[in-house]
Amino acid sequence: METAQIVNFAIAAFLLLFAGFCWVKQGSLVKGKGWISRAEAPKMFWVNMVVLVVIAAYMLVVGIR
Repeated sequence: METAQIVNFAIAAFLLLFAGFCWVKQGSLVKGKGWISRAEAPKMFWVNMVVLVVIAAYMLVVGIR
C-alpha cells in the first residue's frame, strides 16, 4: 500500500467512525450552532449522515483501485 492509500483509508475510517458516533449519540455538529440533537434538526441529522457515509464510501472505493 502506498502512503496516499493509507491516508485515504484512514480518513474514510474516521468519517465512518464519526458517523457512527453521531448515530449513537443521535445528534450532529452544525456550523454556527454546535451539537444539535436529532429531535431539534432531523433533516440536518439525515443530511449529515448521508454525506458522511457517501464521502467515506467514495474514498474507500477510489482507494481500492
